[in-house]
Amino acid sequence: MSPAPARRGLLPPVRVSGGTLLTVVLLAVLVHPNLVASGAASGTGAVLLALAIGLSVIASVLLHEVAHALAARAFGGQVDHIALTLWGGHTQYRARSAATVPSIVISLVGPATNALIALAARALAPDAAQHPALAACCFYIATLNLGLAVFNLLPGLPMDGGRAVEALLGAVLRDRSLGTIATAWIGRAIAIVIIAVPLLRMLRGADGLDALLLIWALLIAGTLWQGATSALRGATARHRARRLEPARLARPVRLLRADEPVSMLDPALDHLAGRGEAAVIVVGEGGTAHRPDPGACAAVPAALRASTPLSAVSLPLGPLVTLRVDADGEQAAALLSARPDAVCVLVDAAGAPVGLLEAADLASALRLSSRPRTA
Repeated sequence: MSPAPARRGLLPPVRVSGGTLLTVVLLAVLVHPNLVASGAASGTGAVLLALAIGLSVIASVLLHEVAHALAARAFGGQVDHIALTLWGGHTQYRARSAATVPSIVISLVGPATNALIALAARALAPDAAQHPALAACCFYIATLNLGLAVFNLLPGLPMDGGRAVEALLGAVLRDRSLGTIATAWIGRAIAIVIIAVPLLRMLRGADGLDALLLIWALLIAGTLWQGATSALRGATARHRARRLEPARLARPVRLLRADEPVSMLDPALDHLAGRGEAAVIVVGEGGTAHRPDPGACAAVPAALRASTPLSAVSLPLGPLVTLRVDADGEQAAALLSARPDAVCVLVDAAGAPVGLLEAADLASALRLSSRPRTA
């Protein structure tokens, strides 16, 4: 179970995982030897100073995420929460739109915040030079925040730089999914490099810190690989869906009102004769869709067919939704995913029914389009 969000005034809820404490300890272990070797502190003082530096990095990550949250809100997004985790943090929000400029700004304000923190620490360094512990804090805060800024600006998903490049490529290529695919592959490559660097260091001569760095790199790279792979799969599916034409999958359909008599079925079926697997949909009150029951229809005596309403011999299917016949597969998939119980009818510009789109037919077409092709 995830920890309960902690509220910070006007800020969104902040979820702090147990891994955050591990990050503080890990950073402290990494900087402690250098603090002792440089004479900045010793004994218990060095331990406390190392922990303080670790906490300062977590505070910097929090400010990074707060910048994302505030920018998202400024562009009309709904921020759900900020999460601090073993490998850093993230801001969960729902953007108002996928416009290019807001996406780029929201992505880049986080690294920009770290760059400003680094500059502020560098500016304070001369005044802190007479105090070794304070000077060490300024040095590490500046260095680590600069590292955070550069790392997050790398042009691969799920890093901030990757999201900015994703939005930019999407605008240039006029297809956001192509930008996602490109930056997701870059993100995968970055994950491999993150593991390769400490691994090569170990092969040249391992020590305890190199082994610790490799473990941390594996955790971070695993998270990046997972995020990039998830984005790649989603974008690939969206790209394929966009090229799919639902109109080609639709079955001929004839809509009848629920108050029309059963006798109207015969001309409707004659109209659809010879057009493949056609369907007759009975539209009831409130826009609900029904299917004529063949057995019940056949049981209606010939003398009563002109006076028996279709509502008396039809079975409910679900709510009726319409989609423009020129919509693409992505739009159709989004509609049917949001309304899985709905019956989807394609309509032309005038609103006249063109065909019935079955969710199963669309899902089958999407699966077929995702299979690898052989030459």
